Amino acid sequence: MFKNWKNLSRIALFLAVGVLLSGCGAVGDGDQTRSGFLLSRKIEFAPRYNIERAIITVFQGDGFEILPGSGTSGTFHFVREGDALGRERFGEWFGPGVLLRVKVTVTEVEFGTHRVSSALEIRREDQFVTTQEGSRRVKVLLGRVKKLAGLL
Repeated sequence: MFKNWKNLSRIALFLAVGVLLSGCGAVGDGDQTRSGFLLSRKIEFAPRYNIERAIITVFQGDGFEILPGSGTSGTFHFVREGDALGRERFGEWFGPGVLLRVKVTVTEVEFGTHRVSSALEIRREDQFVTTQEGSRRVKVLLGRVKKLAGLL
């Protein structure tokens, strides 16, 4: 009987360590997948105002339109309709008639450090659904936001 308890305690310890490691994993360079967000980037030592200005500048420079009411509470909504240039930048799936919406959120994670997260949605059958299409392009844009925020 004592042997079974010993085995059970080892199994419980193994499972507890597995749960802790999966929930507290290292973030690395700031890119990670979060619930509801496809991409995020950690930005250090840049004021929030500079980060928000950089988000608007970078996404508008890439052809996105900022939706009315964006920027309140650190959340920005951008939309872009597919075209020839969009197909070149995002891929074959982003042609005429396709509408891509990006939600970009700025949150302060600790003093002097912000996380810029983005979620991509594509319009399908009159509703927007989360997609991973275009995530490589948005990752590039978030990298530009990080660089520009440090320069502003």
